[in-house]
Amino acid sequence: MQIRVANLYRKAHNLSVDEFLKLDRKTDFLPFVANAYEPFHLTGDPGILEEVDDYVRGALAQGAFDKLQNSLTLP
Repeated sequence: MQIRVANLYRKAHNLSVDEFLKLDRKTDFLPFVANAYEPFHLTGDPGILEEVDDYVRGALAQGAFDKLQNSLTLP
């Protein structure tokens, strides 16, 4: 399932393998897919892609927030 969803996502967003691997390191994409096997197993490609897009956007936003929070220095 992970390979299938990864390839679906890569093709939908025109990502190279290297670009996808960088995204996976930032977002834990593949573990997310592994944990979502049951719902993905019963969902068509458009639904899977929508769910994964939402997850990736949230993970990237959280990563940006964490990075900003870590860069702030409190008096």
